[in-house]
Amino acid sequence: MFVRRFALLAAVTTAGALGACAESTTPPAGAVAAGVSAVAVAASPSAARAAVHIANVGGRKALVDQQGRTLYVFLRDAKGKSACLDKCAVTWPPMVGDAINGEGVDGFLLSTYTRPDGTVQTTYRNLPLYRFGTDRPGDAHGQGMDGAWFMLDENGEMYQW
Repeated sequence: MFVRRFALLAAVTTAGALGACAESTTPPAGAVAAGVSAVAVAASPSAARAAVHIANVGGRKALVDQQGRTLYVFLRDAKGKSACLDKCAVTWPPMVGDAINGEGVDGFLLSTYTRPDGTVQTTYRNLPLYRFGTDRPGDAHGQGMDGAWFMLDENGEMYQW
């Protein structure tokens, strides 16, 4: 597993060094991230460990963080690389840190990727994970937003409705 993570990290770092970058998106009108700023996201070190669990969200089993907040993926992300940067990351804070598998989560599907700002973002099936800034534990207000943000089931499949 270490070799796989190292290989992924090396590939992402090389791609970043070659100037490969994804466009950043702007947050939806009126969306406000509670207590999160782009500076806070960029300045947060990646040494933290965070747990990813499976929980009931809106009657479906979905990935959540250690506080029970729903985790989402972004359709514009390339496998292993985030397209949600800058203002987008204010509304959709990335899950940062080296994640550990909690109840119901396959640890072999968890990994990380280093964002352009140097923070380590948690991935599931090589898809970067995010929270929606206004969600509280058990909420799924970001589900389906802009046709681009979706919750994941325990297998890493998107709930698209």
